[in-house]
Amino acid sequence: MPRISVDVSQLSEKVSIVSKIVPSKTIKPILSCILFKLSNGEVFLSATDLESGIKARLRCESEGEGKFAVDAKVLNEIVRTLPDETTAEFTLSEESVTVTCGRSKFKIPTVDPSEFPDLEASAGGTEIQIDASTLASMLEKVIFCAATDEFMKNLNGVFWEVGRELLRLVASDGFRLAIAEERVISNNETSFLLSLKSMRELLSMASKNEEQTLKILYDGRCVSILANDIEMTARVVEIEFPDYKKVLPKAFKTKVVVSTDELVEALKRALVIAKRGTESIRVDVTEDILRISSRSPDYGEAQEEIDVRKDGEDILAAFNPKFLIEALRHIDSEEVELNFVDSTSPLQINPVDVSGYLYIVMPIRIV
Repeated sequence: MPRISVDVSQLSEKVSIVSKIVPSKTIKPILSCILFKLSNGEVFLSATDLESGIKARLRCESEGEGKFAVDAKVLNEIVRTLPDETTAEFTLSEESVTVTCGRSKFKIPTVDPSEFPDLEASAGGTEIQIDASTLASMLEKVIFCAATDEFMKNLNGVFWEVGRELLRLVASDGFRLAIAEERVISNNETSFLLSLKSMRELLSMASKNEEQTLKILYDGRCVSILANDIEMTARVVEIEFPDYKKVLPKAFKTKVVVSTDELVEALKRALVIAKRGTESIRVDVTEDILRISSRSPDYGEAQEEIDVRKDGEDILAAFNPKFLIEALRHIDSEEVELNFVDSTSPLQINPVDVSGYLYIVMPIRIV
C-alpha cells in the first residue's frame, strides 16, 4: 500500500506552488485536482489547466509506487491548517487517501488518476539554458505589452525566437510592441508563441529561482522549464504571431536623447489632464527643447518643457501617455532615446545605444 511521510512545511510549500495553476472553474473534475505520483522512491505533485502545468518534487519518505488525485482546494486548506514542524502521513487505499498528522486525521476521496492529462515536453527537441534572473528580466520588459483580451490569441502571449546564441522575446497588443533579447546557450533555431497566462506563471517561477540556471525544452508541442524541484510546462499556442518586423522603423529623421526620470515625471503630470480629456499628449521637439502638452475641455491644460539633445528635424506627434510611461519604467538607463520617423509613423524608444531592449509605440491623430 503506497505511503508518504513528509514535513508539513515541505508539503505546504509544494502544494501551494502546484495549486496556483488549478483553474477556478472546470467541467472536468480531474483538472480541479492535484496528482500525486510515487515512482522509484520519488514523489511528484502535478496540476494543469490544459494550457500550462506545474510539477513539483516532494522531498519526503515514501513506500510503494502508484498515483492518486485529490481535490486541490480541499488539500490546500487542510495542509494550511496543520501545525508547522510536524509530519504528515499519506496512506492510499482503493478509493481514498488518509492524511494523518499528530492526532488529526482526514480521509479524502480520490479521483481516477488515469484521466490526468499528460503535459510534458519530450526529450530530443530544442534545449535552451538561461539564468533565471535573466529570463525574469526579459519577461518583465515585454509581458506588459501583450494583449490582455483572450480572444486575441495571436497577441495574447509572448513570442519566442530562439537562435543558436540568442533568445528574443516579443509582445504586442497592436498599439505598442516590446522586444527583449539576450545571449543564451541553445542547440537549435526555432520560434513559438506561449500564452500570457503561462508567461505570468513562468515569470513568478523565474523570479523565485533567480540564482538558478533554467533548462528549457521545446518539442514542437509544448515547452518545459526546469528549476530545482519545480518543472513548469506550457502548451504552444498554435496560431501565427504577426510579422512584427514590418513595424520596426528602417530609418529615422529625428533622434532625441532625454533624461529617463525627467521624461517620466513630466508625462505623469501631463497625464493628470490627459486622462480627463482625449487621453493623449502632444510631443513637440524644437531645437533642444521637448514640450509635452495635454488638454481637457473641462479641466484645462498642462504643459511641460524638458532640455534634450536633438539630432535631425523638428517633430510634432501625439501619443497615449500611459504607453510611454510604461515603456520608460522598464528602461533602467539614465537616458533614453526617442527615435522619430514622422508624426504618423511608429516611435522607437530604447536605452541609449540600444542595449537588449526596444519599444515601439504607434502615434495617434493630433487633435
